[in-house]
Amino acid sequence: MDVLEWVPAMELGHPALDEAHKALFHEMMRLYVAPDSELAEGLPLLCDKLERDFREEEDLMEAMDAPHMKEHREQHARVLSALHHVEAGEPAAAREAVMLLPQWFQLHLATMDRSLAAFASASGMQKRENGGYATL
Repeated sequence: MDVLEWVPAMELGHPALDEAHKALFHEMMRLYVAPDSELAEGLPLLCDKLERDFREEEDLMEAMDAPHMKEHREQHARVLSALHHVEAGEPAAAREAVMLLPQWFQLHLATMDRSLAAFASASGMQKRENGGYATL
């Protein structure tokens, strides 16, 4: 099992998104190398973190009326659906999902999230201290 690492090329140049993505990636990798005995507890916690991160991204997309919002949301929904499905299933399926998740995440960052970050920067959107997004 090859362990993937966060590299600067994965950063999008949008501090709020980069910080959230890096934390999620590290949590994915923690679960990736964890023993099967930790999957039953760790996978639901990871799903909760993904749901929060996806919700924040979707709030940003709505605030900006970002292009490709529907497709971006669909990708979020598909991965969450798959994770919730394996969460309640066999440990082998959960392990397989955890093994595939970092690769999906890297692709999602490089495509959908890179586009979102570029649009957010061009729009001047930044996360406020108390949550939510505003044009600066």
